[in-house]
Amino acid sequence: MLFKINTILLATILLVSCKRLNSKATPTAKPASKPKSVVPKNIYGNVEKTKYLVGNYSSNKHLKYYKDKVNGRSFHMRHDVYRQFLKMQAAYARDASSDRQKVRKIFLRSAFRSFWSQKYIWESKYTGKRKMGKSIVGKSPAQKVNLILEYSSAPGTSRHHWGTDLDLNALSNAYFKKGGQGEYLYQWLLKNAYKYGFCQTYNSHAKRNFQGYFEERWHWSYAPIANRLQADWNEAYKKGKLDFKKHLGDAYLSEKRPIYVNAINSSCAKITSASL
Repeated sequence: MLFKINTILLATILLVSCKRLNSKATPTAKPASKPKSVVPKNIYGNVEKTKYLVGNYSSNKHLKYYKDKVNGRSFHMRHDVYRQFLKMQAAYARDASSDRQKVRKIFLRSAFRSFWSQKYIWESKYTGKRKMGKSIVGKSPAQKVNLILEYSSAPGTSRHHWGTDLDLNALSNAYFKKGGQGEYLYQWLLKNAYKYGFCQTYNSHAKRNFQGYFEERWHWSYAPIANRLQADWNEAYKKGKLDFKKHLGDAYLSEKRPIYVNAINSSCAKITSASL
């Protein structure tokens, strides 16, 4: 009887010891943390929503400052856009080096533009102070507006107001076409930009039913944020909450504004925070 009790006691001790050893050897794993979203809950920060949508706010206070190392110029963009742009810029440099391509780095020609900056560009073209590919001499006010809208946004409708859109390297389609200095860059962007959240906002005019601006191979938008801002712009516009203020040619823009805001590359809508 005593032998049987001792045997049971020894077995119990061994079982407890094994459980302790196992618990030390294989600690309970902590649940994996969710990846940080690339789209913040509050995309407007401290800026009033309707002012943000038309670019009527201070970029110095609310956006990320960026000095381009290639051309030495200074720009502003959203902080989330800045992080993704640097990743894309670095990836392009690595791939170009791997492919033994002696090409220029990705650099900026334009980023954020305020309502007032866009108003200056618009009115400079409207009055002829700023030259375009076609002359405005002899044109009616409506014809001037249509001519400017081939490549330039009316104030309050530019995606550059949002800090999400970037103009890269050259404001010329020829630069990016076959045989141009930016041919390799453009082909790389078409294959890889989406990985970092960017899309060519204004692709072939024919692919957009000849609506909106003409093709701009230099203009790339950070879609996960811009898609949301575009939807908010439309909602605020329908409710009459956007202040476009008075500017030259504004009488001919009322029905055109939403057309030019929404006539973009359909592929942009496919790029979401979940796809990055």
